[in-house]
Amino acid sequence: MTFSPVHTFHIPVLGVAYSIDTPLKVAKFGISSVISIMGDELLEQIRKYHAHKYGVAYHEINENEDDYRAKRITAYLDLISHIVDG
Repeated sequence: MTFSPVHTFHIPVLGVAYSIDTPLKVAKFGISSVISIMGDELLEQIRKYHAHKYGVAYHEINENEDDYRAKRITAYLDLISHIVDG
């Protein structure tokens, strides 16, 4: 299988929180990127911010829920996908 990259550059994972919302900034240009998954508390705060900014319903996932970290990460990735895909 031959892979032909569309771009000749990449956006590196920049570390804690620096690339948390990179897809929202570069997807409109057709650029793929990655998200640094770090503290779930920060992910939840950023999810709340972007949900309100883009008019998407937000329901808090608190630390008392079973498997809350996985739920927060999944909810964040789902939100980013929803916003990017329009």
